[in-house]
Amino acid sequence: MNKLFQTFLSIAKVIIKSRVFKNQKIKNTNNLIIVGNGPSASIFIEEALIKIGSNFDFICVNMFASQDLFFQLKPKFYLMLDSAFFNFNQETYLDPAKLKSLKENPDFESTQKLINKTWNNILTSNWGLTIMVPQLFRNSPMVKMARNAGFDILIFNYTVVQGFEWFENLIYSAKLGSPQSQNVINSCIFQGINNGFKNIYLIGVENNFHLNLRVSETNQLEMVDEHFYKVEKKSIPLKNARGGSVKMHEFYSSLYKAFYAHHRLQLYAKLKGVNIYNSTLNSFIDAYERKQINFD
Repeated sequence: MNKLFQTFLSIAKVIIKSRVFKNQKIKNTNNLIIVGNGPSASIFIEEALIKIGSNFDFICVNMFASQDLFFQLKPKFYLMLDSAFFNFNQETYLDPAKLKSLKENPDFESTQKLINKTWNNILTSNWGLTIMVPQLFRNSPMVKMARNAGFDILIFNYTVVQGFEWFENLIYSAKLGSPQSQNVINSCIFQGINNGFKNIYLIGVENNFHLNLRVSETNQLEMVDEHFYKVEKKSIPLKNARGGSVKMHEFYSSLYKAFYAHHRLQLYAKLKGVNIYNSTLNSFIDAYERKQINFD
């Protein structure tokens, strides 16, 4: 009965939220490398810049473009899922101190500076970058700016669909909905499957968030968020959408959704004849075959 209820609820969500978008068809090499921002990514990128051929396409995420490596790697695709990358105006883009939410979270100004640098570098790229954007943010100021600058914008329906497996697969294939993407890598994999890639490789996707947890003396859950690029390492208090403290059980519930999504994506990939390989050393993802990329 739960599956039946989820199916009807998802039908309503698709009707209300999803749209049919006429995106330009992607020309690809059949091989997609998803570059996460985990610590191991730097080792791979250094090797890739020297050895990798033209038979691979790259997709990068979140704040990767804030680094100089963005201009060296020249990814073909870029995907951001979090609302923090879209929910601000041009005034904030020019001056991060103007961000309205800083009153509740003053520490976010440094993050906004990185977000602004990310967009600035994206907008100054000149190799034909395609930006993948959830439908909710298709008319946001930064997306409008990118569109006016001539960038290809691929809009996708991030409408979370649940229910009977056959129903989920039908909606996924029609590009009217998506599995729940607890993080941006889930979404990248789904877009890779739905846009015709036959082999998908994961790099810099350790997913070892739980190893970096801390609990303060005031029982505040904190995390040291590690990336391949150099930022000040400090414990950051985890906050929910309402600005409250995240509890341990809530954090692990979020992890459950992220790891479950990988297993659901693996089922969908098999249905579509797509191979997903985890090429990240010491990754905690257990859904995909482990396989290193052959650069030859």
